[in-house]
Amino acid sequence: MADVEFELVCVQGRPGSGKGTVCKRIAEEFGYFHISAGELLRNERANVESPYRELIDKHYSENSLIPQDIMCILLQTAVENSKSIKFLFDSFPINMDNIETWNKTELSKKMKPRFVLFLECPQEVCEKRILHRGAAGSGRDDDVPEKLGKRFARYEEETVPAIQHFHDQGLLRQVDASQSADKVYEEVRPYFQTA
Repeated sequence: MADVEFELVCVQGRPGSGKGTVCKRIAEEFGYFHISAGELLRNERANVESPYRELIDKHYSENSLIPQDIMCILLQTAVENSKSIKFLFDSFPINMDNIETWNKTELSKKMKPRFVLFLECPQEVCEKRILHRGAAGSGRDDDVPEKLGKRFARYEEETVPAIQHFHDQGLLRQVDASQSADKVYEEVRPYFQTA
């Protein structure tokens, strides 16, 4: 894989904006390998043999961000283990530190985002979706009312500047994600149909 050029699309949006749902459909139709940053961390946290387990657990308990270098190591491992050359990074990079750390990795030289899909959705809609997901038994310990405020505050403080960064580079493709899942996907598909 040393000389392979990868295709990368990053998917961003508030917690609850539907990133996972959209990514699953893109992966099925267009053959991308979906890597969810949150899922990587949750899986690593559950892995009793992981050298990062305790550190990740500590950050989850404190509702704080995982160190950038660990996130990049997990992403790189997922890419290398996938056997794919087309990737969706769901919720990565979520801040400017992520971007800077990723840009220092060898893999980043072969994985520049083709574009960044931004699912714009009002906070109140996202809150309802998350609480519904939590009540339906998502199994995620952050899908609870007492953790929502901090998640949305972090999004505004950390992720919005990263989204602006991609906008300034002309890479942002925005979709109204407050609609039904089918309507959102109708707006997303054309971005993947063009070369």
